[in-house]
Amino acid sequence: MSTFGTRLKRLRINMDMTQQDFAEQFNLNKSSISKYEKDKNLPENQLLLEIADYFNVSVDYLLCRTNNPTSLNDAKLKEEGSLKTHEQLQQELEMKDLLGLFGYAMVSEEAKREILDFINFKHDVLLQQYRKES
Repeated sequence: MSTFGTRLKRLRINMDMTQQDFAEQFNLNKSSISKYEKDKNLPENQLLLEIADYFNVSVDYLLCRTNNPTSLNDAKLKEEGSLKTHEQLQQELEMKDLLGLFGYAMVSEEAKREILDFINFKHDVLLQQYRKES
């Protein structure tokens, strides 16, 4: 059965890090790492986030809430196969009442359409980059 400690130890070893290396990376003492790996202690929330970022895994993975080490956002994107559609994006943007974004609330309908088109364009560029990296 996986625990936080076993996952942390496996991640550390996979990076060829000693407990001392790990402790130095996060400005901790070696005994703290030993306690984490023996499931005697859990790190504070901020440190947990830093560990997840360092190993490029989700906090849910570290805490054994999922067996998928990929961050939840990446997992969701891969599962869906894409980001949101233009119609979904437009609906969400309007629902958030975009006061202040490019002066959105104070511009004509044509200008609003241009703003949404620009956002959709950036969305497509990011999606293409994401697919290339996968």
